[in-house]
Amino acid sequence: MRHPLEQLPRSLSPLPGEDLHGFVLRLAHRLDMKPVVLLQHTGLIAPKSHSAPARRMFMLERDVLAAFCATTGMSTHDADALTFKPHVNSYPPVAEALLGMRGLAPAPRGVFPVWLLTTSTRYCPSCLAGDGSAIQQRHGGPWKLAWRMAANFACLEHRCFLRTTCPACELPAQMIRGASRSLIVEPHADPLHPAQCRNVVDPRQGPCGARLDTADPSDRDFPSDDLLHLQQRLLQARPYGSSSALDPLAGHNRMTDFLVLAALIRATWPLTANLAPSDSLAQALEHDLSRPGPAPSLRISSTARKRWDSDVFSARGTAALLAISAQILNLPLPQLRLELGRLIAGLPPRDDIAWGHTWLTLRRDSSPLFRHEVLQLLDQRFPRPLPTQIALPGFLQIRQRSYSPQAIPEQFPDEWTQIITAPLGHSGSSPGNVAIRRSLAAHLVQAATGMSLKEAGAYLGIPPAWMDAWGKFRPLEERLHGRRADLPTLFQRLADHVADQPPLDYHARRKRFANWTLSDSAMKKIVDNYPGRRRFIFGGSHKASRMRTGFSALIWSRLTGSEWRLSPDLQPLPREGVDVVDAAVISSLKGRHEDHQPFYKYLHDLLPDYANTILEQSGRTP
Repeated sequence: MRHPLEQLPRSLSPLPGEDLHGFVLRLAHRLDMKPVVLLQHTGLIAPKSHSAPARRMFMLERDVLAAFCATTGMSTHDADALTFKPHVNSYPPVAEALLGMRGLAPAPRGVFPVWLLTTSTRYCPSCLAGDGSAIQQRHGGPWKLAWRMAANFACLEHRCFLRTTCPACELPAQMIRGASRSLIVEPHADPLHPAQCRNVVDPRQGPCGARLDTADPSDRDFPSDDLLHLQQRLLQARPYGSSSALDPLAGHNRMTDFLVLAALIRATWPLTANLAPSDSLAQALEHDLSRPGPAPSLRISSTARKRWDSDVFSARGTAALLAISAQILNLPLPQLRLELGRLIAGLPPRDDIAWGHTWLTLRRDSSPLFRHEVLQLLDQRFPRPLPTQIALPGFLQIRQRSYSPQAIPEQFPDEWTQIITAPLGHSGSSPGNVAIRRSLAAHLVQAATGMSLKEAGAYLGIPPAWMDAWGKFRPLEERLHGRRADLPTLFQRLADHVADQPPLDYHARRKRFANWTLSDSAMKKIVDNYPGRRRFIFGGSHKASRMRTGFSALIWSRLTGSEWRLSPDLQPLPREGVDVVDAAVISSLKGRHEDHQPFYKYLHDLLPDYANTILEQSGRTP
């Protein structure tokens, strides 16, 4: 059992925008301690570990977060702000790193996407120099988390391009070398000032040690106001179009459009060089694209290669690439189509390995309009068109099928459905979500039996017309747009939940009560037992007939685990339309109607016990 760690005698308050690695460097400098010792003491690594993994910058797991906060005296909110976790909804590469394709709760994984700098960082010398306060004069300013997002190319505060390399050793700042990614370069080195370069060129001489907090007086190339405005919009996850803040999903989609278009620009360069903000920035991008080796985010990847969907080396090259993307995406639709058509007409083959994840990213996360326009043009450009939607398997695999198909009700419970829909941000009783519930039941039967989807629907008693409306599970597929969800993982969770439920044989119930209806005599007994009296509930009235039909349908639904619309009372649908039973009657009987009359409440409260009594009378409950 791990013993609680003691609180440090002194700590520091995190600086605005600071990242975890920078905070550790500043605190180690204040305590005159090697970073590795501080990493061990704060619980970021085990006592005998020698280096913190780079995935710590993504987020801190619960136990690590608790230990870090206990030893530094920091709140969990401030500690989380040192990591990428708060940006999971605004910067697509962070979503890929923390969510993958699962759509579940964020978790730090050993996945390092493009456009996310985990082996080095850009920086602003003036920020590292600090704001002049006593604490920052001694220990320097912040290494900012935003500098790790490769779409960031400028410091808005100091109106300058970010730097990429150390001016002395000329290696990327804080560059991780070797076969693994670490949070901090040379954590065993004697305490250095946080703004000193820690790169090791010659192991015999130790870290470079050059100060990175001194601006270059000869540098007269500053970003224009337009570029600074673009940088601000990128930081706010509204890269083009809307002048106001976007909801997280829309911002995520548009940032994805931005990065996909950047891949198209790279693949066809220099086709759009004339759209660069200046000749010098166009030359910077040209220089970046001609550099040997992989992108910064792929530098130590075992599969690193030239990829058009990745980031570029310098801040100036990045500014050119993203400014061209913004200029195209802000065009009116007719001009946008023309510009996209010009790009796609010059594309290399779409199956070129250098595309990386471009097409998957486009289909999965881009905004609907941009995705439609690009896919339409690709369809014209190549003889074999790209699919316009994610191809989901016709047979969903589940590792463990510890449930029986007989245990699957046709009326899928809401709590079961939410295991799939909640991670996607969907709930309620809309037609789309009703279709999802029907699909889920059929897919679980299919996975357990090997039936086709239509055979599974017939097994559940679902009308063929309802099955034909599903297509290939499209209601759920459409809800994957802009979200990340690994269907096999979610379905495994759903299957495990179903397996934990009390064993019920809904298949036998559907057969046993296939023709069950509530008789008029049974309804009369129910009325006679009602403590109050109302004329309209006596036999022969039209309203009494509607109530009997609705109550009968809901009892049958409980008996068979099926939708009330399929009850024998209502077959064939529609039967005399709303004159027989309408939504208001069902809503009232379910206790959802605002004007809940006493007799409806009486029937509503009677439903579960009445259904259980029928089950007991018909034999042992399966």
